Amino acid sequence: MDKAKRFFKKSLRNILKFLGITGYSDSFKKYVDRDNARSGILVSSIVMVLEFYMICYVLYHMLMDSKIRSYAWLIQHLTAYAVFFLCALLLYIFSYNFLKNRMTNRWIGKIYMIFFAVVALAFGIFISYLDYQKGEHALAFITVEIITMGIMIWRPITSISLVTGSFLLFYFICDSSISATYATQMNLFTVWLAILITTVGRFHQKAIEAKNAEHIENMNLYLSQVAVTDEATGIGNMLAFRNEVGEIRSKSEADFLSRNFLFLDILNFKSYNEKHGFDEGTRFLNAIAHTIKYSFAGEPVARFSDDHFVVFAKRDALNSTAELEVKLASIRRKIMNSDPEVKLGLKVGSYTPEDVLCHTITACDFARYACESINKKYGVDFCEYTTASAEDFARKQYVINNIDRAISQGYIQIYYQPVVLAKNKELCGFEALARWIDPNYGFMPPYTFIPVLEEYRQIHKLDAYVLQEVCRDILNARAKNVPVFPVSVNFSKIDFELMNIEELLEVYVEKQGIGKENIHIEVTESALSEDDRNLRETLHRLKTKDYSLWLDDFGSGYSGLNLLKEFEFDMMKIDMAFLKDFASSPKSRPILKNIITLAKDIGMHTLSEGVETNEAFDFLQEIGCERIQGYLFGKPMPREEVIEKIQNSSFILPNLS
Repeated sequence: MDKAKRFFKKSLRNILKFLGITGYSDSFKKYVDRDNARSGILVSSIVMVLEFYMICYVLYHMLMDSKIRSYAWLIQHLTAYAVFFLCALLLYIFSYNFLKNRMTNRWIGKIYMIFFAVVALAFGIFISYLDYQKGEHALAFITVEIITMGIMIWRPITSISLVTGSFLLFYFICDSSISATYATQMNLFTVWLAILITTVGRFHQKAIEAKNAEHIENMNLYLSQVAVTDEATGIGNMLAFRNEVGEIRSKSEADFLSRNFLFLDILNFKSYNEKHGFDEGTRFLNAIAHTIKYSFAGEPVARFSDDHFVVFAKRDALNSTAELEVKLASIRRKIMNSDPEVKLGLKVGSYTPEDVLCHTITACDFARYACESINKKYGVDFCEYTTASAEDFARKQYVINNIDRAISQGYIQIYYQPVVLAKNKELCGFEALARWIDPNYGFMPPYTFIPVLEEYRQIHKLDAYVLQEVCRDILNARAKNVPVFPVSVNFSKIDFELMNIEELLEVYVEKQGIGKENIHIEVTESALSEDDRNLRETLHRLKTKDYSLWLDDFGSGYSGLNLLKEFEFDMMKIDMAFLKDFASSPKSRPILKNIITLAKDIGMHTLSEGVETNEAFDFLQEIGCERIQGYLFGKPMPREEVIEKIQNSSFILPNLS
């Protein structure tokens, strides 16, 4: 019984859908309405041209030869032609306005379309009835049926009703006047069936087209939304941000200049992610993103990258950022309260555009740079981009734009700082350090360009160049019979991502016969991570190839002890920070002593950086530190000075015989 009910319901649904009564979306209705409006333009144009011709034809013969037709015939036909012409004109006006979106009520259009069809069919019946009485064919009726029902789209229930009703009416009117022959009946039946099949088939064809068009429209809508939506947070991305800022710029210069670009940086989010997991970290980021969007409702807000967001926010009535800072303080409290143990925070940089020509991405970079300038300043959470920061930013951009030129033109020079043995102060090696001597900025200290190159992932260019120049200097020294000492070369974590260090060492070191013992690979502790499988595997392969691996700046990071068991280093370079205020800091001595002991216990050699006084040297020698580097034994110096000091015995040289 239930199966029969389901079959009956399914059959009823299919019948209703076939008749066009149910089962069609609003999108389909809109598609049909617009198609009918276009068809209405075509149909009404055809009808108006035909009826205008017929009116002119009748009037011409009325004036030139009134005896051909009776006065009553002329009035009847002129009236019919005029009424049909006016109905077509109204259909044209409505269809045109509908397509121009000046008229949106579809029910008015639907009613008028049916009214026009009824008038058109009545016209066809009337004219063809008159022709039928004279023994002529019913061509006017058939023509009107085809134009009205065949060109426009009708729901099957409507087309069946109109076509069948009009054919039956025409048949009975004609048959009541003159009995229709069998041939006439069959001809009418055949034409009725053909028109009916055409109208129903056209409807279902349009239904398929509308469904495909709806699918394409939905896909385009989805793609357009995806293109401007950040996948992780659901708020706008930078494309959407640029578009919104561009709209404000084009609409009102005053509005644009009354706003600030804000760059928001969530502090310590990485630790939150590590503690709670990726999924929870994403949920947290999503929640903060929507908090920012809610706090700056109506303003352009986007995720810039990672845990960074940008806002183009309007200043208050006094043209200050006080109100903005209140909103930011509220966001900051929510972030900090999410997990007090992780010590989350929010730093914000701000940039005030000077004119409407200000490029959106450049403005965001200015705000970002202002934010970065306070990242390590405790208690300072908001910073406005100033002239001073503008100069720093300009220099930063100069570094990025000119690193290739600096390398090719020789502005980057290699300086060497000596390393000595603690037991006898004999020279045992050097560390290669890059110095940028620029024609515009003069001598540029490493801290002005190395962090910039790392930030913009250009550091590999510098490090590859340093290795190349060190190898060239070693070969030149050999050619001049100058004693060669091992040189340690620094590599950034980014180098292991952007270039093949093994291949680089093979080209510059192995193939030139320099000797692996003369090149030491230095990697900074802060660059190491247990999760960086590529870095760990590359270092392991270098170790198996007999390269000496040095851990630079030990103690400067937060996870040094844990990393000692994950990586195989030969040398531990103790960060110079431990020797800062050595004489006045009693805690430095036991810390250094324990680090030296730890290194020995795990089979690592030790080198202490930043040794500037004899007191520090004596202590390091006493506790067993093996090598020393610092101003006490020599500042970084160019190659020529190194050769000169070696030749004039300024260094204590080992017995090389």
